[in-house]
Amino acid sequence: MGKPKTLHQFLTGATQGDAITDHAFVIRRWLREMGFDSDIYALHIHPGVKNEVRPMAAYHPGKREPWVIYHHSVGSEVVEYLQSQALRLILIHHNVTPPQFFARIDPAWVERARQGERQLTILRTQTDLALADSEFNALDLQAAGYRETAVLPITLPQEQYNLPLNQQLAAEMQQNGPNLLFVSRLAANKRQEDLVKLLYYYHHIQPNARLILVGDRWTIQYDKWVESLAADLGLADHVILTGKVSQQEMVTYYQTADLYVSMSEHEGFGKPLIESMYLGLPILAFASTAVPYTMGQTGVMFYQKDYEQLAELVDILITDLPLRQRIITRQKQRVQAFLEPQVRMLFQSYLAQLFHD
Repeated sequence: MGKPKTLHQFLTGATQGDAITDHAFVIRRWLREMGFDSDIYALHIHPGVKNEVRPMAAYHPGKREPWVIYHHSVGSEVVEYLQSQALRLILIHHNVTPPQFFARIDPAWVERARQGERQLTILRTQTDLALADSEFNALDLQAAGYRETAVLPITLPQEQYNLPLNQQLAAEMQQNGPNLLFVSRLAANKRQEDLVKLLYYYHHIQPNARLILVGDRWTIQYDKWVESLAADLGLADHVILTGKVSQQEMVTYYQTADLYVSMSEHEGFGKPLIESMYLGLPILAFASTAVPYTMGQTGVMFYQKDYEQLAELVDILITDLPLRQRIITRQKQRVQAFLEPQVRMLFQSYLAQLFHD
């Protein structure tokens, strides 16, 4: 069929600071630099990106437009719309959070997650190129019957992280601590409450330690539960929920924290892991789902949530300076695989093979 002139992308929701949205922005830039006409369309558009993303209703297929790119992460009407069009798909699978994580929080999200699992299988017959953003997600594709799959990891554009510190925030961070950091929306699968439990035990070693939770209050009931738990454990002044922050503030948190700690029980990729690697913050992470694939042989992973033992390990990772430096060095080596030049070459090779076929 040959190389098309147009290659647009579709998302269910586009939100400022969201890993999938950011990934789509990077891919759009690549496509335009490769000579494609390329826009991003979404069903739900946050006001912060309304000038960068077009509503799905504004989409009209062109004559030389056999393919579009669809980013799949949850059940949505976008799939039904794409099925109604005479289009072939380049699917990028970002994983569907299992419905059981929403069972006690939001029945509507339970159904959307189940729908997303069903739609992954349905999309198979319409898909010519199935990409996953992690090896873990590639297993999902294979289980759903996709025979030819490949991995296109989330990339880390370096210019977005080579920023000066927010000096006021940096000074505040350095006056308190040690500071444990976790970056993600507040959600049950991310298990922020387990980080609060870890802080409780770590306080027996370091009474001034703080837990910084950077991320949108995505599930309202859940963020209130985390705050309530912190208060019940006497940690209300030591657990900081920042809400959504600017890129400069996020970089400052990474560069001034003492340890990145993840208790998450479901990750499709784990972008904050590679952000920590790039910005020189040692990682301690629960080895669930995509985490071992993203981490490789770097950082420190654990397989059981023994909070008392983990608190002792946290103290070692913060105070043993030679160990910290060895971890940081290996993480810096690992993150090279996720930087933009390497990931862009992969993307271009996948497209070249598809268009040649």
